[in-house]
Amino acid sequence: MSALRRLALGFPLEWEHRRGYAFDALAHPGAGPYFIEWDPGSGVYGEDWTASARDAAGVLLTGTAKVYHPIRIAQFALHRHGRWLAAGDDAARVEFLAQARWLRDRQQRGGIPGLYRFGFPWKKYAAPRGWSSAMAQGEAISVLLRAEGLQPGAGFGSAALRAAEPFRYDLAEGGVVWRSGTDVFFEEIANRYAPHVLNGCVFALWGLWELAERGGDAQHRRLAEACAITLRRWVPAYDTGWWTLYSLLRSAARRPHIATLKYHAFHVAQMRVLAEMFDERVFAAAADRWSSYVENRACRSRLFAATVRSLPERLLGRDTVAGGARV
Repeated sequence: MSALRRLALGFPLEWEHRRGYAFDALAHPGAGPYFIEWDPGSGVYGEDWTASARDAAGVLLTGTAKVYHPIRIAQFALHRHGRWLAAGDDAARVEFLAQARWLRDRQQRGGIPGLYRFGFPWKKYAAPRGWSSAMAQGEAISVLLRAEGLQPGAGFGSAALRAAEPFRYDLAEGGVVWRSGTDVFFEEIANRYAPHVLNGCVFALWGLWELAERGGDAQHRRLAEACAITLRRWVPAYDTGWWTLYSLLRSAARRPHIATLKYHAFHVAQMRVLAEMFDERVFAAAADRWSSYVENRACRSRLFAATVRSLPERLLGRDTVAGGARV
């Protein structure tokens, strides 16, 4: 991502950005449109899929190093599936299935089956090459269920079940679930530092919920419900009173991890979907409140001020785990 684009994300000049979402997905779990909408373009809030390279099989590659990124591959697949449903675009269907095949065939077989490993590090969270993610697992489940509907018997359904296996294991066991007492959180960066990334947990939860609705076992449903209950309790932890937090990681100076407008919009849309999915007024109220922050000039000013104050630590790397950041 260019420095100019990072600046635009951190200091938005326009506040109209919203993230689309679809309640229709609740009526057709694992088969209909996905819950959230992405922008595939290269604008400020886009995902850069349109211009990204592909491998010989048509699978999305990421960055100048052209690496396989399981989360981006799954999200691109869900976007293309939605395009096929909405417009009958045969090219979108082909692209969707190319990503689904990669997700079917690239699961870990030894150790915890079904796990996706990332072939590059994420230094901010002290995640070395080979890290794993509940977000990748959940989004892959959502892709694989839809692929099974398009090509029954091609192994996508069994791959969706394998993708759920890491949810049976806690972080200390090499899985993707953080637990403390009755709290259950699905970690986007599944290592011992457990930064509690909000959007990643919700995307993971959606995949497990879809699997439970499509005939997964009782443990899938129990885990999904336990995570939803935890999120209901934790909503205040992500609310500053004027904006949302991306994660619960705090810098070395204990500055909170404020979400950019892009991820704040994700949070609002995710709360709308969770409110319908679990019939929870807490989520709907959070969506209303967080949406109002975007309209409030004082909240916008506080976002700018917080971003400016965070810059020295970010430049020094003190917002990273290695630099002293902790939950």
